Amino acid sequence: MQKRILIAATAALLSLPLVLNAADGNKKKGGGFTAADTDGDGKVSETEYVAAVKSRMAEDAAKKRFAALDKDKDGSLSREEFGSGGGKKKKKN
Repeated sequence: MQKRILIAATAALLSLPLVLNAADGNKKKGGGFTAADTDGDGKVSETEYVAAVKSRMAEDAAKKRFAALDKDKDGSLSREEFGSGGGKKKKKN
C-alpha cells in the first residue's frame, strides 16, 4: 500500500512542471490573437479578423472595427493593435 502511495506521489510531482509549463504557455500564446492569425504570420489580416469575429458581429461592422483598430493603416493588425480592442465581444445589431 505504501509503495503505491509513493509511486502516485512521485508521478504527481513529476507531472507538476508539465502542467505549470502548459498553463504558462497558454498565457503566452495570445489567446484570441493567435486564434485569429490563422496563417501564423504574426499579424491578422482583415479577412482573418472578419472570420474570427463573425459569430459576434456582422461582416460590415467587423470591417469597420478592423479599420479602426488598424492604427498604422498597413492592412493588418499587430498583436498590440488587436489587443487594443480586437478581442472584445460586440453584440450583433
